[in-house]
Parts: sequence; C-alpha cells; structure tokens
Amino acid sequence: MVKETFKGTIESAYGETLATALNFEGEFDAFETIDEVKTANDFPSNDEILKFVNDKRKASKRQAAMTATLEAAGIAKPTLENPKVQYAQMVKVLIANGKTEAKAKEIASAALGYTPE
Repeated sequence: MVKETFKGTIESAYGETLATALNFEGEFDAFETIDEVKTANDFPSNDEILKFVNDKRKASKRQAAMTATLEAAGIAKPTLENPKVQYAQMVKVLIANGKTEAKAKEIASAALGYTPE
C-alpha cells in the first residue's frame, strides 16, 4: 500500500452557496496491486462488479444521448473562446493556486476585461 493525499474546495453545501469557500484535505492507503485488495478482503463481489460495469455503460450512453439532444436543439457547448468560460476557468486556476475566491475573481476580471453579470 501507498499513502495518497487529496485536497479540494467546497463552494456549496446542501444546496446553498457558502459565504466563504472551505478547503479540505486528507489521506488514505491506496492499494498498489490486485493481490493487496484480495488479501485485505476488499475485492468487490460479482454483483458489485456487474453493477459498476452497467452503471459505467449507462452513464456513457446517457451522456451521449444528452449531447445529441442538445445538438439537435441547436445548443452548443461553450468553448474557451467564450469570455464566460475563460473567466470561470481562470478563477478555478487561481483558486487552485491558493488565491481566495474574491481575489481570483478580481484578478480574472482585470486580466480578461470581463466581469460576469
């Protein structure tokens, strides 16, 4: 096993936007081989494997159907050429780099000359 860490930011909880984003972090022991999983008696059952595979297949087909429906309705996914997308991406990058949400928005607005409504 190997220790792995994770971290993230919580911007909303229970359907509400938080006044201030909360950062969290933690760690867990990750398996490195299938044998380790089996030795730890943590290997999924056949029913769990079947459910996982079917859920994955359903999610893939569901997303494809949603994309096709949106395209048929003439609704295109915004691209990076869209100022709103540029702004949102820049804010995410700045927050990931340790800026507060307010500071990230300020920097993104100044750099892009764009402020969302």
